[in-house]
Order: sequence, then structure tokens, then C-alpha cells
Amino acid sequence: MTGGQFRIRDLELVVALHEEGNMTQAAKRLGMSEPALSKQLRQIERRIQTSLFERGNGGVVTTGSGRAFVAHATESVQAFRRAVHEAQESKHNAPHRLHIGVSTCHPPNLIEILCTVELRLYKSLSVEIVTAYSFELIGKLQHHELDLAIITSPPPNALITSACFATNPFMIVFREGHPLSGKASVKLHELGPYPWVFFNRNIHHHMHDLILQRIRAKCEPAGVCHSVSQEEHAVALLTDNRVLAWLTPTGAERAVRSGFKSIPLDDSQIRLEMHLATLANNKSSLVSEYVRTFMKRIEEQRPPLQLQLPIWQKAGDHL
Repeated sequence: MTGGQFRIRDLELVVALHEEGNMTQAAKRLGMSEPALSKQLRQIERRIQTSLFERGNGGVVTTGSGRAFVAHATESVQAFRRAVHEAQESKHNAPHRLHIGVSTCHPPNLIEILCTVELRLYKSLSVEIVTAYSFELIGKLQHHELDLAIITSPPPNALITSACFATNPFMIVFREGHPLSGKASVKLHELGPYPWVFFNRNIHHHMHDLILQRIRAKCEPAGVCHSVSQEEHAVALLTDNRVLAWLTPTGAERAVRSGFKSIPLDDSQIRLEMHLATLANNKSSLVSEYVRTFMKRIEEQRPPLQLQLPIWQKAGDHL
């Protein structure tokens, strides 16, 4: 037998294992034990008489057959979750509801805008806000836990479509006596000779890695002397005239008020972009109407919105 009946749970298991690449993490995500996951996977592979994954000490790797299976399994899982979501929304004429994620890099007034968007065709709309790091929000979108998400500088993803509505440069901050203090802006390669106060990788994996990869390609590896997650730590670590810190415009403004110098990074590939994102296959008319109205509201905002990295949140705030 090369087919048989599959449950959604079976498909979710295969998708989770493909995305995580690790039995332990996939089991944790699915809320089951690792032995139970292994047993269920063996049953699935027996049913279709095909190996979907190759196992090793470092995790699991999806086979060619597995990738073909995962492509269709993902579509089925997403369709099922969307069906459940829409059925729940329409139950007993329930009011229309949107679940919107906001990255930790949100500007101060963004949540207020999200919650006060009014749609002509959806008078009873309610908005539920979920805050998390950008990479977490992408996962929540793909698992239909969110309808929309505000994501900072998202990496390319074929499953996600987005529209950028705010862009700002990183700001480089240092003491007045720093060798770069006479410049109006700075190129990435000019930062190579100096020690950095840099943001932690868990703040934004993609941007963190992109910056370090590009500086290595241009000159010597970056001399990251401190990794921080709070603004006051970054500024406090500017202890001599050679150290520099990567800050957002908002963080840089505060540093300047404390007597530090700030100049923008001039680099077209390293910028703080804020995107409104949803699944590429999301056909909801409610989501489409909300996106159009939200973008119009943003266009009306003056001055333009500025971004904040989560390193500028107060200690204990996990937005």
C-alpha cells in the first residue's frame, strides 16, 4: 500500500520536523515526547513506503521524497488551520477578529494605530495584539496563529508577502573624540578598525548575521567587544575614544542628549525596515481591506515613523 488515510496531526508532524531539523525541537513544538514522535514518523513512512528524513547525530535532514511530501503537507495544514479559524470566526455571528503580531522594534504609536483602524465593511472588527521577536512572528504567521504581523527587516521567505512602510538607517554612536567624529555619515568598511558595542543575535538573527558577514567580506572580522540587549548598557560601554555602538535613531537621539556623537550608517543593504506581512496565499478580504486602510493611515502620519530595536526596551520588557 502506498497511500492510506492521513490525519492532520500526521502532516503537522512531518512539517514540524522539516522546519525544525531536530527531533527534540519538533517534539517540543508538537507537545509530545521524542519517542512518540519517532514512533509516529515510522508509521507514516511505512504507510507511504518512503523515507522522508535521514537521521544523524546533528539532527534530521529531509530527503528528496520528503521535500516533495512536505510541500503538499504544508498546503494541507495551512488550509485546515484557515478553515478552522474562519469557522470559529463565523460561529454564532461572532464579530470579526484579527490577530496581529508586532515585533519588538515597533515605534511608540504603532499599536495605537493598529487598534484604531476602522473598516467600512467590518464595523464589529476587534484586534488582538501579540508581541514577539520578528523571527517568532514569521513562524506564527506560517502556523496560522496570526493574520498579520509587523516585522522588522524580514529575510526572504516565499510563504510570506509584505509591504515596507518605514525605513531608517542604523546610527553609529561614539564619544566626541572618536576618529570618525568629523564625518557626516560612515560606510560599513570604515567601522572595521574599531571595537563594537553590538546587539545580541537573539534580537534579530538575520540582521545580526548579515552585518557580520558583510563586514568580514569587506575587511577584517568585526571586533565585537560587547553584546548588549539594553540601551543604557550600550551607552555605558562607550568608555574610550575608539569604541563605537550600533543604535537605532531613537537610541542615538538619547545618546546625543547625553553628550555623545551620532552619525548614520550609509549602506543600502543594512537598514531598519518595518514591514506589514501576511501569508502569500491569504485570500481573506478582511485582511486585504485592513492592509489597505492601515497603509493609508501610515501615509498620513507626520513625521515618518521611526523604528526601535528591542535592545532599547527596559529590562524585563519582552515585547
